[in-house]
Parts: sequence; structure tokens; C-alpha cells
Amino acid sequence: MRRQPARVDLALLLLRVILAAVFAANAHLKWAAMGRMAGLFMSVHIPFPDVTVRLVATLEVAGAALLLAGVWTRLVGAWFVIEMAVAIVKVVWPQGFIGGYEFELTLLTVALALAIAGGGAYSLGRDRLSQ
Repeated sequence: MRRQPARVDLALLLLRVILAAVFAANAHLKWAAMGRMAGLFMSVHIPFPDVTVRLVATLEVAGAALLLAGVWTRLVGAWFVIEMAVAIVKVVWPQGFIGGYEFELTLLTVALALAIAGGGAYSLGRDRLSQ
């Protein structure tokens, strides 16, 4: 396997750190307003909203920790792509791009880049789900 330049590894590290920070912060908000989030999930017809919001918040916290460590980066990236796709379609699509889904689309794109590229050299993971 050809080694990528150090600047690419640094870029992947920066993407992992910022994506982890955003998802960890949003997971905290979900835990702090669990009832309100379950109501939102119910209003957009996401099944089992009380359970689903807890599952999503837990996966966001765990995913953020895994991204910071660079472990299972591809898997976490794929999970965040799916989560953001659902958020766009179910919640913010009707609002349009500006003031609507531009933030979620940005997160989806960063997560997709990590799902494709992996965590880079500055990560603990050395398996196929990480690199």
C-alpha cells in the first residue's frame, strides 16, 4: 500500500477532531433535552422515538470518542453519513439549503470523506475499519 503524504494525515486528523467535537456537543444536547428530542423524532415519524433518541445520542458519544482515537473511523463515518441523511430527509429538507440542511450536509460530507479515506496515520486503529 502506498503511503500518503503527512499533510493528508494531518487533514484527516483535523476532520476527525472537528467531527467528533460537533457530534459530542450535539449528543450532549440530546441527553439534556431528551423529552424534547423524542418529541421531534415522533413529529417526523421516526419509530420508537424514546428509544431511538437514546440510541442516537449514545452512538454519537461513542462515535465521537472512536473518531478522536482514530478507531473504526470508516464505520463511524458511515454511521454519521446515515444519521445526517436521515436528518436531512426527515427534518430539514423542507427548509431549503440556506437555513435548512447546509449544516447537516457539511457534516455528512466530512463523515463521508472519513468513511472513504479512513483515519490516517495519526490514529490508533490499524484495521480495515480504521484505515
